Amino acid sequence: MLKDYYTFKSPKLTIQVLTIAALMLALDIILWKISIGPSYFQIALGFISMCLMGYFLGPWLAGTVELMSDFLNSTVFGGSSTFAWQFLIGAFLGGMVYSVLLHGRKWSWLNIVVAHLIILGPISLLLDTTIVSFVYHIDWHVVFMTRAVRNFFTFFIETFVLISILKGIAANKFLREVKQNL
Repeated sequence: MLKDYYTFKSPKLTIQVLTIAALMLALDIILWKISIGPSYFQIALGFISMCLMGYFLGPWLAGTVELMSDFLNSTVFGGSSTFAWQFLIGAFLGGMVYSVLLHGRKWSWLNIVVAHLIILGPISLLLDTTIVSFVYHIDWHVVFMTRAVRNFFTFFIETFVLISILKGIAANKFLREVKQNL
């Protein structure tokens, strides 16, 4: 019964799958550059493309595409700070989490909530905070507290947005067919 809620299967690498992966990569790079809100409480829109990658591409491919996006955003497209390879771990895991819980099945709000809690909790709050503290020599507790408050508030906003987007995909005949053909 638990297997009804997760999968580690990815689609075969066909031209169609690689094309969608390339489009998702481009979308992810663009959306991570767009932020909404004041400078002390910005919400980057990259979570949308990360979820869509997971929904369409499966765990291994979505994780790899998210890793490539993070690398390209940090190096080629001028990230906001120096490149630290450790952040690639969190990017890969983020792509995988959405895929494990959303790919290959009809989505449910419970899967979205669980995936988003895993990404905002262990990955963003613990792993990324530890990496930021280590790489930039900042006190871990200070980074943790600011990120904890931010993640608490963004959880509700981002979850609502993801549920709305996946409802829209389910209602769109073309996107349903794309999903079924992967």
